[in-house]
Amino acid sequence: MRLFAFLPLILSACVATSAPPSDNAVLAIGDSVMAWNGGQGIPEAVQATLGRPVVDKAQSLAQLTNPNGIAGALGFDISRQYKGGDWDWVILTGGGNDLRGACRTPDEAGILNDLIGPGLTGDIPTLIARIRANGSMVAFIGYYDGARGAATGFTPCQGAFDIINARMTQLAAQDAGMLFFDAGSVIDAGDRGLYAPDLIHPSPRGSAIIGQALAQRMAAFE
Repeated sequence: MRLFAFLPLILSACVATSAPPSDNAVLAIGDSVMAWNGGQGIPEAVQATLGRPVVDKAQSLAQLTNPNGIAGALGFDISRQYKGGDWDWVILTGGGNDLRGACRTPDEAGILNDLIGPGLTGDIPTLIARIRANGSMVAFIGYYDGARGAATGFTPCQGAFDIINARMTQLAAQDAGMLFFDAGSVIDAGDRGLYAPDLIHPSPRGSAIIGQALAQRMAAFE
């Protein structure tokens, strides 16, 4: 009985707000690359660099689209993390958890194209179009390479990530209100100090480097 009594509180804590705290606020949504390191994550580095509020609604294990309705309501669906609102910027990551386990299998191409196909349609462009329709600028963070010489569960997906990054670059070139930031441009795969112990996620230093560089791109973009 006590679990059911607290369930509404749990759900309300996981719902992303649509009310920015100021007219220059930034919303961060996405998966564990964004969410990792808590108060020392990418959103916090963006906030410190830009000197403006950043609301972090990213969730580890989140997919771009999660078919489980309960999981989606709890923040594990990136498309549902975005609830609208007059945000100045929305920064996001996503796609890796949708692909994990399917890379280098016959299912990879279909999932990849559902995320963003060669015609630049799919779940990622659809989400970005929703955000842009509300007047917010968008910064999509592309995945960096895994640590050199370390095999992880995402190693088979590196080719798919490269394709996503290339397609996102094309999408950004078509929209004056969107930028694509390749985290691989600042994460040195030979420096394991930029990675968490799992050699997948960023370390606090890695998150800081990504967030600071992203913020600088955002400031120049404006």
